Amino acid sequence: MKRVFFVILIFVFSCETVVELDIPAHDPLLVVNGIIETDSVASIFISNSIGAFDQGEIKSIDDANVFLYENGSLVGQMFPDLENIDTLNLTEDYWWNYVGTAPIYKYKSEIIPQDDFTYSIEVNHPDYQSVYAETTVPSSLELTDLEIIDNTDGSDSIFYNATLKLSFLDNGSQNNYYRIRLYLETEGEDWNEDETDYEIVEKTYPLVLYSNDPSLSQGIPWDGYTFSGRTALFNDGMFNGQQKDISFDLEYKISQLQYGDKLFLQLTSFSEEGYNYFNSRELNSDGFGGPFGSEPVPIFSNIENGIGVFGSGNSTYFPINP
Repeated sequence: MKRVFFVILIFVFSCETVVELDIPAHDPLLVVNGIIETDSVASIFISNSIGAFDQGEIKSIDDANVFLYENGSLVGQMFPDLENIDTLNLTEDYWWNYVGTAPIYKYKSEIIPQDDFTYSIEVNHPDYQSVYAETTVPSSLELTDLEIIDNTDGSDSIFYNATLKLSFLDNGSQNNYYRIRLYLETEGEDWNEDETDYEIVEKTYPLVLYSNDPSLSQGIPWDGYTFSGRTALFNDGMFNGQQKDISFDLEYKISQLQYGDKLFLQLTSFSEEGYNYFNSRELNSDGFGGPFGSEPVPIFSNIENGIGVFGSGNSTYFPINP
């Protein structure tokens, strides 16, 4: 029997519809960013916002009038530091959404923030709405226990060679927000100023920590740990008013300290504004970095009539001697 095959061609005709969107013009706002701490004078960065579809760059703002208040009383103005202008690497790691090459001016005062004091700022400029924000500096922290344990057994393994353990008392009369970092201070080579040769310089950077503590952000388990990162950010929701015992494993070999390396712990208590800002950044980082992704989280802002964050932190540093 002869079989006949018919091939049916289906032509799909498509049409294209152009939809015009009426996007309102963006009114630039003042952008204020600052986490004031008790170990340095109060300072903030001031710039301006640009619309998502705008082609311009952030403008240099060196003529804003910035007033700093302490517990409701005016303590002075903050003025731009015109000698030290940042163009990209603004601070430790606070400001991550910088655009363009225009300078961002840091406004400074002579006031060093104090524990449990409330500070507020008012920023005025003729081209923008005036903005306002306030924060209360958290109390300093004291450790009840701190130790680092060498887990090496003479093998060549480079993973999880030490365990860091620490304890502190949480103040049960208020909500508290914490950050833990373990820093390594070491010597390394880097280019000199004219880039003609290498020189020995001191370098300081946070080590990667691993933990299963339930207070920390819980990600997809990796090699037996639900948390890994250089910054452990958490609140006291699970231990309010109690002693907090927390431990971390790390890859660093304690025996390397004999070559001049130094370890020190940074324990920071944040205001609610500071915590919310950093936590919103962490949530964005986790969402886009995970295998399944997630919806983006808006970056926290507490600047009235503007954008950015004005928060506070209180850091204590503890040297670690094995």
